[in-house]
Amino acid sequence: MSLFRPKGKSHKFDSSGDFTERLEGERRRRLIPPEPVVDRMQLAKDEVVMDLGAGIGYFSFPMAERAKEVIAIDIEPKMLSVLCERIASAAASRITPIRGDISELPLKDGAVDHVLAAFVYHEVPDQGRFIEEAARVLRPKGKLTVVDFQKRFTGEGPPIWVKKSPEHVTRNASKWFRETSRFETRVFYQLSLIKLDLV
Repeated sequence: MSLFRPKGKSHKFDSSGDFTERLEGERRRRLIPPEPVVDRMQLAKDEVVMDLGAGIGYFSFPMAERAKEVIAIDIEPKMLSVLCERIASAAASRITPIRGDISELPLKDGAVDHVLAAFVYHEVPDQGRFIEEAARVLRPKGKLTVVDFQKRFTGEGPPIWVKKSPEHVTRNASKWFRETSRFETRVFYQLSLIKLDLV
């Protein structure tokens, strides 16, 4: 097995086939249960939260039970179609689905209190730009939660050359954020960061 990244190739989640099973199946729920991830975010009832790369709402629905509103951003129409159906079925009025590029978010400055980036950091070509956009849409002292795969051979997630360590995230984020807590398992990590007061 090669440790080197193949030239000219990038990694994106494959939305063909039964992506619903891969995103919400029993195996994923066992390895990455959404409720404890959301619990660690410590959301307040009056907060507006943005779920970047929301997919079909794996984290959006439990966040909507704790926050005022969840803005669910994804660029993949298939994902958003399923998410919209699920929102209608569950009458989940606190979730607002939006199609958009997570590197150029379709929101004004300071629009949200908390940003969740779950398993999307490793997919973004320019992680610095991605972090900067998260900082832009956050209010002063807003929070960023990054959840992603450990950079090790676990049999889960993308190839190891795509995975990014938690240190990679905090290093890239250090201009705009300070890490406040970290949770790790064999498969994934969860970083909590707070926006710096740069005024």
